[in-house]
Amino acid sequence: MGESAAARPLAATPCGEIIAALAARTPVPGGGAAAALAAALGCATGAMAARYTTGAKWGERALVAATIAQGLDETSRTLLSLADADSAAYAAVGASRAAGDAAALAAAEARSAQIPAEVLLICVVQAQLLESFRTVCNPRLLSDVDVGIALLAGAGRAAVATLGANPQTPEQRQLALSQLRILETITAHPPGGLTP
Repeated sequence: MGESAAARPLAATPCGEIIAALAARTPVPGGGAAAALAAALGCATGAMAARYTTGAKWGERALVAATIAQGLDETSRTLLSLADADSAAYAAVGASRAAGDAAALAAAEARSAQIPAEVLLICVVQAQLLESFRTVCNPRLLSDVDVGIALLAGAGRAAVATLGANPQTPEQRQLALSQLRILETITAHPPGGLTP
């Protein structure tokens, strides 16, 4: 029998197995990992749109688009690592709670809150990047940019939900709410195909 999806990095796990692992009655991977994965998909979709804006046809835009694609690739890899880190952090919360180790539990809960906060920040930064890229993107790929933004916005909201399930400081809460407002502003207009 092959290695289970929970036992290997998510980046090395087929999509169908990840979905099955998320749907299973197991504590990990959970919502935090799902948020990070959705954000990685948003970055990947944006990177594809950027790659279709490269080549001689696009002149000076091509270099900007290639740089954006490379950055989105790197961010996708970071998000996949954060998805695994979220699973590890939540497992540590469960283990320290079961062991009755208050100090270990506090540290594990702090890490469990830090990861969705990182995912949320990435979602805001990359959604802003894709929103600004819309002005120079290959027009045939604008719907893909919109998909990337929508996935990042949804992932950011999911990260806020995960963050809210963890102990947090008032400062963390205020920062998360301000970042959520940025995402809401970016997605306030309908996608390109449905603009009135």
